[in-house]
Formats: sequence, structure tokens, C-alpha cells
Amino acid sequence: MKKIAAGSLLLSLSGSGCIVSWQDTADGQEYASASAGGSPLIRAVVDGRLCLPSSVICRDEGDGKTSMLTFAFADVDIQITVKLTCKEKYANFEVTHIDDVDRVDTVIWGPYVTAMSGSIGESVGVVHNGNFAIGLQALNVKTVGGWPIELERPEYVQPSYSAPRGAKGEESESGRSAPDGTQPSDSKFEYEVCAAWPATEGSLLQAFARNRTKAGRRAVWNLPDITVEPIGGEDACIAGTRIALFGCPADQVLDTIEAIELGEGLPHPTFDGVWGKRSPVATCSYLITDFSESTILEAVHYTKLAGLRYVYHPDPFADWGHFTLKPGSFPNGDEGLKACVEAAEAEGVHVGLHTLSNFTTLNDAYVTPVPDKRLQLAGTARLTSAVDTAADQLEVDDPVPFRAQLFRHSARIGDELIEYEAVSDSAPWKLLGVKRGANGTAASAHDAGTAIGRVWDHPYDVFFPNIELQDAYSERISRLYASAGLKQISFDGLEGLYATGQDGYGVNRFVKLCYDHWGDEVINDASIVVPNYLWHIFTRFNWGEPWGAATREGQLEWRLSNQRYFARNFIPPMLGWFLIRSASERFEATTLDEIEWVLSKAAGFGAGFALVADMAVLRRNGNIAALLEKVSEWEAARRAGAFTPEQRERLRKPKGDWHLEAAGDDGWLLYPLARSKPLICSPAELQPGQPGGSDWALYNPYAAQPLAFTLRVVPTYGNEEASVKRPTVYTDGVYMTFDTEVMANQYLVCDGDRYGKIYDSNWNLLRTVQASAEAPTVRHGGQTLSFSCKFVGEPKPEVRVTVMMRGEPERVGVPAVRSN
Repeated sequence: MKKIAAGSLLLSLSGSGCIVSWQDTADGQEYASASAGGSPLIRAVVDGRLCLPSSVICRDEGDGKTSMLTFAFADVDIQITVKLTCKEKYANFEVTHIDDVDRVDTVIWGPYVTAMSGSIGESVGVVHNGNFAIGLQALNVKTVGGWPIELERPEYVQPSYSAPRGAKGEESESGRSAPDGTQPSDSKFEYEVCAAWPATEGSLLQAFARNRTKAGRRAVWNLPDITVEPIGGEDACIAGTRIALFGCPADQVLDTIEAIELGEGLPHPTFDGVWGKRSPVATCSYLITDFSESTILEAVHYTKLAGLRYVYHPDPFADWGHFTLKPGSFPNGDEGLKACVEAAEAEGVHVGLHTLSNFTTLNDAYVTPVPDKRLQLAGTARLTSAVDTAADQLEVDDPVPFRAQLFRHSARIGDELIEYEAVSDSAPWKLLGVKRGANGTAASAHDAGTAIGRVWDHPYDVFFPNIELQDAYSERISRLYASAGLKQISFDGLEGLYATGQDGYGVNRFVKLCYDHWGDEVINDASIVVPNYLWHIFTRFNWGEPWGAATREGQLEWRLSNQRYFARNFIPPMLGWFLIRSASERFEATTLDEIEWVLSKAAGFGAGFALVADMAVLRRNGNIAALLEKVSEWEAARRAGAFTPEQRERLRKPKGDWHLEAAGDDGWLLYPLARSKPLICSPAELQPGQPGGSDWALYNPYAAQPLAFTLRVVPTYGNEEASVKRPTVYTDGVYMTFDTEVMANQYLVCDGDRYGKIYDSNWNLLRTVQASAEAPTVRHGGQTLSFSCKFVGEPKPEVRVTVMMRGEPERVGVPAVRSN
């Protein structure tokens, strides 16, 4: 029995090559899974067959820390040598030699099944129960956290992250208990791409490395059976795959991973000298807007008004592939962008850009007028007869690649792209309805036997590069970042890297090449693909999009489940993107209370976020200064750590509304708010001859206070010339009348005094009017609020009133203030 020290974890390796004990050295607690038995340190896929080791021979080196472990796989006559090095906080394992290497398809680290349940970090590769943690780290790009997709899952693997059997925790919708109180929406990724996963009793850790010098067939991304071409280079070989295993107190996970990064030469990005996973810069919020060379200083002004340090361009490129900057926004190209960065940096603001990773637009020079031979293919065939430049049917020897369920029907023959409508139902196999010289390429004659390849495409109307061409994309992105001084990027569309057929390795390779060239000081996040190795490079993930939904509703459950994902994976928290809107047919312009709702959730989770607004919207909205100044106020309090744990817990509640005000040097005042549901007065519901009015039930959970409300006049049937005159509210024995006319799509706002402010649909102030009386009192508890007005126009508009009530404020201060 070989004893292996991995930090505070003591492993026992049996003579058959299985880890049979996972022991916490501090208290002797055993975390081996009783039901799974031992976990092989390595498995091997040989000639397509999954094999377990039959024995292991251990040879200790003279230093007392290093051993050579030779695993025999007797049934396939293979031996694999693993070098073990025990460090202070972890143990390092590396495959150094494989006999008959050409027969070996894959080496799998694990899965290591443990009895540990509780928090299962599927991306970071760490599981813990609140007291003790066990972790696996992939130590190079060729080592992929997860399980080979072509193999059957082991029987002890749970079908879904959020619905494991036998773990302790809350019940999921399936009726099965879930770890750490997870919910169905917590299942972010499939098992095959996760370094940790729930097991029947506990959890598992896993990684693998492929022999990529060999061609293979397997499911690739959204296609079930694809030929994967071999690649060259050292990364293609299994030898050299490395992992670290460790155990430590749960509160020392980040300390241990940082020691692994530094000790093993892993990426270790820092911001202002602080490791990214600990730096407050990691959760910096930012403004997303479409600045240009001529508007960069205006964008910087808005960024600083919001108290933010980063401004980010959402769509700067005219093409994806060569990533040429849009000439309308950046007429001086890369030099113009560099000038923008320098101007922003002079004002203390950093600049970032959005990309779609390896998505390749059809106008890019890699596609037209001569398609690059390194565009990724979903399969190839050969022409069975010669064709001239006018042929609209092409006979091929294999129909399978052309029936793959992709977006377009595109294929490449030499330097020509074609598009086809269908494939014949029977042999001889023909592509029918062929458009020659597609996408600006030249139609050419082709001989029988010429290769024709199905180009891999996507509903974004893009193609993808192969692994070799993909490197050119990484180089272009990283060189642009280094030369221009850019400081933030989002690798959107990383899932497109799967089209290369190289699974998580292709993703690792793309991002790592970018990182190597730009240096450490670039905030970067990504889309849904999170290989274990890239946990070290990615600063954070800012998931949650604002499109097509109201601010309080847009992907809310997704955003909340993300916070649980971030917590269990030791990732700095972010809330996603939120849209500042101008008025449209579907939505009202963004209001101050909507922004404060976002800001309160961010403060509750300690999370950053992005505000999205085109330059035109920033200029158009009359309340933009108030919105951005409120962002600055809340963000200052969040970054100062001003909120107590109890306050943060209340701020996190989705239905809670809050208002924050500065209180001098002593900190802030935090007010709880209650918003009434929209109180609607609709003339369509009135009886003939009935005056225009409504009686509404209103409940005030707080102390008595002056009535504060927002009244909106909503046109019906498109009549935007309609209006209401002399709007009047009545409660507590007081009539409050505004002797004015409020047009359709305008607002009347009363802040609890005698005045009303009339705004247009984008919150530009039109005029201020005085009411007939001071605002009536809204008593604590239930009461009736009455409304009346004169409706003007046919069809008449309706009126919607929202009442806002404030509770007593509580003091919010920086930690030093709170301790006094």
C-alpha cells in the first residue's frame, strides 16, 4: 500500500493501482466511498476499450518526495508510468511514458469517487463539506477536466448536476435531493465537461488527455458522429498530461490553488499586484456602449459619472476572423483604437472589447473571395464525376456529411464555395439545387475525385476555423490587446471552439494563446464553456442578458443560480448585463427605481454587473445623470464593504426594493421601499355617464408619510394625441388636484410635496406644476386611494399610477464606521 501526502489529504494507493483511502490528516476523517470501492489513479482507453490497471509498481526516488508509479494493464499488455511528486500543499502526478503508445487513445485521471458531499465545484474541480475540501487541478492545456464524450458514463454518475440521489440537501423538482441546496437551474453544463460531479453517494473528480495524433470518430458539439482529424505538436501526445490532487481545510482552498499556480507555472493573472481571484478589480462593474474615435471622451464622461473604471465596446469589428475594426467607428483602424484607449486612460478609465471568439463572418477574408483551406469541415466526400462551372447538381460518393443538421448547406471545393438545397434520396448521391460561386467566390470546373467538404456553420451565419487557423485568431486578438493597451475582453461564443473536434483542449489552447501574448492585466470572462484549466485564466463570468424582458424579469432565475455556481466554484460574483432603455412600443424608458433594484441586488451578492446603453440612449434619456449618479453611490458603498451581512441578505431578495442616499462622511442611509402594483384607471371599464375615476385599495407597510406617486398616461389603440386633464388624487380627507394636461406617453411625478413634474416618455423634464394642496398622507396599513380626471380624445387613454412608500432608514457605513 503506497501512502501519498497531498497537502492535508493522505491517499492510499493499493497494489492494483486504486486509491482506496481519502483521509483528512487533521482529524482522521475518511472520505473514501464505501459503495464505489477504490478509484483507479488512471484508466486507459486502448484500441477503443476502457481498461483498468491490474497492478502498480512503486519506485521511490532518493529525495523522499518523488516516486515513479508503473501501472500495468495486463489484459491489453500496456504499461503507463506516472511520476509522483509530493509538494507541501498538494501532490503532482504526470504521465511520463506509455508503452505501445499508438494503441492508447486516452488516459483518464479517475474518476475519483469520494464520500464528500455538500459543495461540488464542477469547474474549479473542488468538493467540500464546509470543513474539509478535496480538489483536482489540470496542470496544462492538454489535460481536460471532464470525461471523454464517446464513453459510457460510469454507473455511479448522477444524470444531472442538480438531481443527485442520496446526497444531503434540499429536494429538487425531480424529487431527488440536491447538494448544497441546488436547484434544477444550477445544472450549468453536461457531465462530460465537468471536473467535479455528484456521485451516487458523494462526489467525483475527473480529467483526461487524448492521443490527438490519431484520427477518431465521436460526437462533436451538436453533431452526433464526426471524423476528427489528427493534429501535431507536443500537446497532441498523452505523455506530459499532469494533474494535482490536494486536500485542505475548506477555508484554505484559494490559498492552496494559488500555491499550485505558482508552484506549477500555471497562469496567475494579477491586478495591481493582487491575484485575480482575490482582487476587488475582478468584480468591477462597467459601462457597455458603442463609442468611436469621435465619441470616446463622451463615453468616458458617462463612465466616470457612474463611478466606474471600465468602458466596453459591444460590437467593434466589421468582420470576425481578421477582426478588422469598423471603419465608421474607427477610421484610423488599430491606431485609432489605441488613441481611444490612451484618451480614456488619461481620465483613469480602462477600455475593453467584445468578441465572438472563433465565429467567422462570411465577409471575412478567410471566407471570401478565396476560402481558406483551414476552415473547419463537418465531413468530406469526393466528386464522382467532373463538373463544369454551370453544373447545378454535383454527384458525390458519400451523402452523410451533407445531411448533417447545420444551419446552411455550404460546401467547399478547392477555392470555390457552393450552396445546395438538398441531397438525393438514393444513389447515385447528388447535391441538388446547387448555387455555384457562393459568397463572392469564383465558380470553377472540377475533376472527378476532387474533395468536397461540408463547411461547419452556425445560425449566426458564420463559419468556423480548424484548430490551426484558430491560432491565427488568438494571435490577432492578443496582439490587438497588447498594442492598443486594452484591459477587458469577453470570450463570447467559446462553444464554437468545439467545432474543431478537439473538445476542451481546443478551448484551452485558444484562450491560453491570447493570455500568453497580452499579459496579466486584462479582465476576461467567457460564455458557457469553462474547462478546469481555464479557471486559472478567466477573471470571472458575467452571465445574464437583458434582451426582450423587463429589468426585474430578464433571466432572473438564471442570474440567481449563477451566484450559487460562482460561490461553489470560487469565482468572483457578477450579476450579468442590464439594459438602460429609451422608450419603445414594448418598454418604458429605464426608471431610477429599476436601476436601484439592480444596484441593491449587486450589493447583496457583492457582485459587479454591466450597464448596457448605446450612445444615442445615453444622450436621449433625460434622467441619465440621475441614474448614473445613483450607480456611483451604490457602487461606492458596495466596494467599501459598507453593508452588513444581515443587510446583504435582505438586499438579495428578488422582490425587495431599496433606496440609498449619501449621509455625508459617515456613510449612507438605506431605505426599504414598497411599490404598489400599477393602479389602473381605464375609461373602457366605466359605465356610460360615469365620471372618469377609480378607487384603489392601497396598503402601506411603513409609517404614515406624504403620498408619492408616478402617473403615466398610456395611449390605447395607438392614439398618441389623447390626454388627461386635471388629474386628482384623494385620500385621508385631502383632494390634490393638478390643474394641467398630461399627454399620452407622458408622466406626472409627485415626490410627496405640493409639486408635480411632467416628463416626456424618455424622462426629459417638460415643466413643473403646483397642486391645489400639499400631498395627502398615506396612513400605515390599508386605505382607499381615489383618482379622477377628464379623459380627452377618442379612443381615450388609460392612467396607471404607481405609489412608492419608504420605510425608516438604517445607517450604512464603511467597516471602520460600523465598528465605532
